Amino acid sequence: FWLPMWVSLSIIFPTIFNYFPETPSPFRLDWVPQWIFRILYIAWLPLTLIPGADWLTEFLDLPEIWTNFYLPILLSIFSPLFTFGGFFFFVASMIQLIVSKFMGIKLVKTIFYRIVRHPQYLGIFVWSFGHILYALPFHLRPADLIAWVTLVFVYILLAKSEEKSLERKFGEAYRDYKNNVPFIIPFMPKRIRKIFSEKIAPLAPKEKWKKNVLALFIYILIIALIIILTYGRTYCYWEKSGP
Repeated sequence: FWLPMWVSLSIIFPTIFNYFPETPSPFRLDWVPQWIFRILYIAWLPLTLIPGADWLTEFLDLPEIWTNFYLPILLSIFSPLFTFGGFFFFVASMIQLIVSKFMGIKLVKTIFYRIVRHPQYLGIFVWSFGHILYALPFHLRPADLIAWVTLVFVYILLAKSEEKSLERKFGEAYRDYKNNVPFIIPFMPKRIRKIFSEKIAPLAPKEKWKKNVLALFIYILIIALIIILTYGRTYCYWEKSGP
């Protein structure tokens, strides 16, 4: 659980540290050695090695946002709410899980685990999305969007795998918990969850390999849309070396 979670989280580190140390953002830590931040960009190394893909790490030119009077105001309100709220939800739910394990509670179902079945993942989604909002309107890169979508897909697959293990371990107790608490979207009405489980879920393939192919297709489709919508809309803040 812990290792896959932190390895997957490394994908979004360049987004979290988007403001350091070179961007023209007011958020700077000049006293921190730059090699520390370079290490956090290892996850994006393939984007710099693939010929013609370097534009994915350049900033998006989004005049639709920075020329709009209201959007920057909304961003200044929601960015800290998502960032700090998501980080608190992640840390607090993780502390709850650790404390519960020390107390001998095998199946945690209270506090944060009454809101969603995977509160740590939800916290990471919201926290990292808050950093994407912070990057707007000048410092958002296509790679930030690709990294966030990748993070969400990896964590959802990880959560599904965990749930199968928990069902085998706790049986009916976990299935009852599963029926009463949303997967990852909080405060979803039970009626909507029932419609999804009875009308939409049965349409999904039954075989595991078909489910994996479908998930991969949806992921590739979203990434392709990001690339199509952002291609030709980036600019490089730094001078590139070479011809």
